[in-house]
Amino acid sequence: MSPHRPEEDFLTPPVSITSEPAAPEPGQAVTLTAKFTNTTRIPLRGTVLYLSVNGTDSQASALGKVAPGRSVTRTWKTRLPDDAEGVVPFIAHALFDVHGDGSDCTRATSVLRLPYRSPASAFDNTGISLDNATTTADIDGSRSSLSAEALASAGLTPGASVTYGGIAFTWPDTEPGTPGSKDNVVSSGQTVRLSGTGGRLAFLGTSTWGAGKGPGKVVYADGTEQDFSVDVPDWYGAHPSAAVVLPYRNTPSGRDDNPVSLFTFGVDLQDRELRSVVLPKVSDGLMSGVPALHIFAMTVA
Repeated sequence: MSPHRPEEDFLTPPVSITSEPAAPEPGQAVTLTAKFTNTTRIPLRGTVLYLSVNGTDSQASALGKVAPGRSVTRTWKTRLPDDAEGVVPFIAHALFDVHGDGSDCTRATSVLRLPYRSPASAFDNTGISLDNATTTADIDGSRSSLSAEALASAGLTPGASVTYGGIAFTWPDTEPGTPGSKDNVVSSGQTVRLSGTGGRLAFLGTSTWGAGKGPGKVVYADGTEQDFSVDVPDWYGAHPSAAVVLPYRNTPSGRDDNPVSLFTFGVDLQDRELRSVVLPKVSDGLMSGVPALHIFAMTVA
């Protein structure tokens, strides 16, 4: 065993990564710039810097010996896939030798947020379970869920067309209980491509852990934008304003005979073609005790 060398005790040296342009489109070239700085008191030998996009496309650059206080910058031009969408991480990972018998590493991640190509591709949560498999879904961070059987009794079967307030929605075409299936999006400011013209952009969904409140935005094909906000009641209980009231919900221990509600909400539109919608920023994802807005369907009517 090598003797302890206190001069080699240090905080991990930093690496950073940036990208240009700031808002690229799928299929467009981007330039990644990574900077590695040796903030320690010793030379870092055999240093290699790895750059990657979404954990797949990658490049390695040998930096060799990096002296104390020195910074090294590397750039890499790559092309986003034509079908890129949603969250695309750029990662810089540096590996280096501290001494002859030991190495260390450091990494940094920069996240690019591209538009989702469709509402269904934005789905990131499973909120519906079968009554005989209640632990396969979690709509509130506490492993509660909507019952597929209760939804079916209200006409909400996979892929079904339903109408509320004169507006037709298509219920998610996903089979409850299927591993990895997603049936709703937790509204967190994602951008979703949505074309069409009409008088209203309407959503079908519900909120958990309190009312789902937050700002959203409509983006028209000519580049103009329209802000809007939502205030969707909590799902628990039979609400007079609900589009659908289910007689019970599922929990990890089984059926809970308290009603839960689904709601329609939305924004009146201008008379022009839509390009996309920025979903209301209600939360940063699903967390127990934090209000979250779940969107199961959206349509232009």
